[in-house]
Amino acid sequence: MMLYSGTNRLYNAPVTRGRGSTGCSVGARPFSGAAAARRSRTCTVRAAEASNPNDFGESVKRIAKKIQGGLPVIGLLSRLASPQGGFDELAYPEFCRSVYDRASPAYFEAVQALEKAHGKPAVHRQLLLVLWMAQLGSGAIPAKDVISGARRVRVSHDVEFEVDRFEGAREAALKKYTMMERPQGRLAEQVEVAVDALAALTLGLPEGKPIPEVDAARIATLVAFVFPEAGDERVRQAVQERPQRSYS
Repeated sequence: MMLYSGTNRLYNAPVTRGRGSTGCSVGARPFSGAAAARRSRTCTVRAAEASNPNDFGESVKRIAKKIQGGLPVIGLLSRLASPQGGFDELAYPEFCRSVYDRASPAYFEAVQALEKAHGKPAVHRQLLLVLWMAQLGSGAIPAKDVISGARRVRVSHDVEFEVDRFEGAREAALKKYTMMERPQGRLAEQVEVAVDALAALTLGLPEGKPIPEVDAARIATLVAFVFPEAGDERVRQAVQERPQRSYS
């Protein structure tokens, strides 16, 4: 089985471009209880460069980053000061900002083309949600759950609910690894889940169906941007091989 691995507000409005923008508009209702606790919990951000988990020096650096992220003011300032957030993992709003700040014109063109062709299911905030779940869920959340989340949000358009549901499931899964290194999902699997979840979200495609050529190119552009280490060829392969994959 393939496995897939918060600031206090979620981005509930579509992403708009403009000088000085943080990448996502903010507009969320207040949270309480467990949901509020999850959003106040500091997350670490995915490292920009791969490191050797057996290297003592790198392990110390990772621990230091997590400690820094746990300090309310210092952790927040560190994330805001870094274009990619600066830690091992990004919360959804930070992921939105990171993508917006770094995205190429080709990325935005693909987003606009998907929304124009498929309407509300393909709005940017929902595309970002699916990409975020495929990336952050690695090693913790079953791939089929990411696909199911994409299908739900295609109908409900409730990004806030899906973020809360995903974070709760991930938090529960990671509790098993508090004293040990959690398993890491393979990059190829992350790319495949991102492709399949985007196809489920924007096109409503059932399993076993190929992605139409025009949409395949747009989806590949989004996935290749979020997973640059995969390379264009691997992303194209993941798109072409979609009919062969099943999450039942």
